[in-house]
Amino acid sequence: MKIINIDSTSYCNGYILKLLLPLLFIISCENISVIDDENIDPHIIFSSIRLWNYDIFIADMYSENITHITKNKWLDFSPNVSHDGKKLSFISDRDGNREIYLVDLVWMDGYTQWEASNLINLSQSPGHEWTPKFSPDGKKIVYSYYDVATDNYDLYLYYIEEKNKINLTNRLGYEINPQFSPDGSYIIYQSWQKGVREIFFMNILEKNEVNLSRNPSTHDIITDRNSFSPNGQKIVFTSEREGNQDIYLMNLDGSNQIALTENNSHDYEPSFSPDGQKIVFTSEREGNQDIYLMNIDGTNKKNITKNTSNDWNPIFSPNTNKIIFQSDRDGNWEIYMFDLNNSKYTNLTNNPTTDFSFTILPIYN
Repeated sequence: MKIINIDSTSYCNGYILKLLLPLLFIISCENISVIDDENIDPHIIFSSIRLWNYDIFIADMYSENITHITKNKWLDFSPNVSHDGKKLSFISDRDGNREIYLVDLVWMDGYTQWEASNLINLSQSPGHEWTPKFSPDGKKIVYSYYDVATDNYDLYLYYIEEKNKINLTNRLGYEINPQFSPDGSYIIYQSWQKGVREIFFMNILEKNEVNLSRNPSTHDIITDRNSFSPNGQKIVFTSEREGNQDIYLMNLDGSNQIALTENNSHDYEPSFSPDGQKIVFTSEREGNQDIYLMNIDGTNKKNITKNTSNDWNPIFSPNTNKIIFQSDRDGNWEIYMFDLNNSKYTNLTNNPTTDFSFTILPIYN
């Protein structure tokens, strides 16, 4: 367990600790502090319309405790958390357009659970920002910016400590859904050129752009989930090159593109497991959306939801044993967890209104 000091005054005299706020904490030979425990259970961070608008919430994996993070009359969604769990970014329209905001997350334990502080408007632009993603070291955020006047999407890189942003693409075209490699040295992203979606690579230092999918006739699509294998050497994506959407795998340089699924229905939203041995994805082969699991070579495909309602947008929890996904099986959008060890489902949000746009805290790729 680590301790974050609220102030620098030492209260340890070997016997009694001084009063802080309205509570008295007795901690042997330590300073009065907020607890920051690296071993806390994973939580989900999501957007929900529980009061009068969409706000950001945090819920634990046991569906027992929920913390209301943002409380305002605006739209807050698309949460993303740094890999150390210390910072949270999200999209908000509280300034009249959709921009990226950044807050510090503190684990308080007890009734309060989580607390957010030091809210800042990171992007401060006249356009609209989308899909912010932290670098693995938590020092940078990459995102997509839409300029209404030119009807154009560009990718931007924001340096958090320096409070400086740079335009990575700076040209006409739609560049969206960027995500960092596991080592943070490069990104992949979606680019629409001449009406076709392709997958591009860029080295952060050199700013070079490389078309990886090289398929100008049909769409190749990455999600904003774990498209990179944990070692950064493989990329999983969806392609329409056979007339419907199938899951493909390719090397980092775009070589050896192979189909992992081949059927007449749509398969999409693939995401790697943290150990790199499995891929989870959404499929419509049973007539509705279900969550499937397969090995990274495409073998041993298994429908893990088998529900007549729709289940989609899957991602692994950090320990690989659980899969989080979206479902409308309760008549509205909820976020569910499936335990691979016991095949048990848990409704993590359990709310009569819409819950969506989720990520996992903490995240370990």
